[in-house]
Amino acid sequence: MKSKIISSVHRYSGSGDEHLKKATLMRKKLTFLLCTLLFTVLTFGQKIQIKKDKILYDKVEIATITEPYRDHYEFSTLSGEKKFSVDFKGLSVNNTQFYQWLEVTSADGKIKTEIPHDVLINAFDVKRIIAHNLSVKYNLLDASGINDSALKTFFETQRESLSDKYGKTVATAQIEADAQKKKVQEIKARYNPQIQNDKSITFTQGGKLVIVGRLVTEPYIVGGGARDYAYLYDIDGNKAVSLGFVSLGANFKLTGFDGKSYDFVTKSMYSEGNTTFLNEFLWDAVSRGYTLGHQIRDENAKLYAAKVALAKERSVNIYNKKGYLVDGDGKRYDGIISIYFQMLDVNETGQVLPEDAADNFGKRVSITYRNEKNQERTKTFKASSNAYFCITENNKETFYYGMAVKGEAMKKIQNIGNFAFDNAFFFQMIHKEDKIMVLHDPVETEKYVIKITPEAKGQMLDRRSTENLSVQLADYLKACKSLSDDIKKNEFDLKIEDNLIRIAQEYQNCK
Repeated sequence: MKSKIISSVHRYSGSGDEHLKKATLMRKKLTFLLCTLLFTVLTFGQKIQIKKDKILYDKVEIATITEPYRDHYEFSTLSGEKKFSVDFKGLSVNNTQFYQWLEVTSADGKIKTEIPHDVLINAFDVKRIIAHNLSVKYNLLDASGINDSALKTFFETQRESLSDKYGKTVATAQIEADAQKKKVQEIKARYNPQIQNDKSITFTQGGKLVIVGRLVTEPYIVGGGARDYAYLYDIDGNKAVSLGFVSLGANFKLTGFDGKSYDFVTKSMYSEGNTTFLNEFLWDAVSRGYTLGHQIRDENAKLYAAKVALAKERSVNIYNKKGYLVDGDGKRYDGIISIYFQMLDVNETGQVLPEDAADNFGKRVSITYRNEKNQERTKTFKASSNAYFCITENNKETFYYGMAVKGEAMKKIQNIGNFAFDNAFFFQMIHKEDKIMVLHDPVETEKYVIKITPEAKGQMLDRRSTENLSVQLADYLKACKSLSDDIKKNEFDLKIEDNLIRIAQEYQNCK
């Protein structure tokens, strides 16, 4: 609360009378709020008091509380009529993690219910803490004594069984703790991890000591709060594991290079020279799978390989696909085909084509085949050679034709600027007639190419508007005057693929 008050005042501080007025007003409001909250806590804390076996409410005796045996408390009226009893329950997972709750039983012993043991006041007397809880949260104790109406409602309320809940939690935690102890023993037998005098970390492998990393520690700072104090570095100098002090209740937390974290519980106290503590930290870390050495390097290599595999899968590149290729002279080659249409977007940036360098993707295709002597050979064909190839997959054929194109001046300028004068690429065929084909760029699929038989080059329809492209396409298809005139009149939206197919069909049938 104090830090919130200070930060709020700082937000209103500054130069000028207006800022000063606002700061003063805010400070007064927050001071009043803080005083009110403190008064409320102190007031409720003072209402319930215990003197011997008497419960006092505002210093007036209202009921009695007795403890016939340890952790069992009986609440009765001043006349001695027993109303209910409370048993204090607790289970511990380890020396820092535990659960506490209250089992409340009716006077006749027929009804039992369980509630959390909420410590709502600062007091050393457990009886007072319990009585205060029952008064503030459940209204079982008030100025008149034990509230029968509230007590009836209290026992009629359905609640979860905290003994079952915490029992299962503790049992599970114990199983996990036992399993972790077993893993540590296995690690010690397998690797015999040791911290040497120079803080190097060694494993015993093949009967020899092998350095796998090093330990770095920092001196403990009293009141330093949550922070890291010990680190394990691998042989390549990468930080593999950090150990941080969390709090008195949560003890320590071990955090690995992979972002995973684990509670580290030990009876030992941390210090730079406490070898017992540091060895337990090392053994626990290794048992969690942090084996140092070149682990991070190897894990990063695996991760990168997985990213590359995913990038390949998402790309339009063709890797070792079955098919055939026909060269410019009409010779056919059957075999395995590969071609790179784009860069691999390993880091998922969205950039798959070069922006400043020459675009050499989609220019060359390779095929591995067997010659007349049944010898394996691999040949590469440029798109400028007028070769085309076909990929056969799932009983479907997909054709790609190599050609230079008219239009797309920006890419030509980009390539020429980088001393690449070959502007022929392989394009994927969408529709084919005897006289004309419709193709598109495998990567930038919004770019289409119209290719007619007499022309060596295709006509590129790039990202420009239909109005800007229609003149060029009309001129390219001028052999069919009626179609050319319709294109000039913008009767076709050249951004719609079906329109391009219709243009090809009309050109095919044009007389």
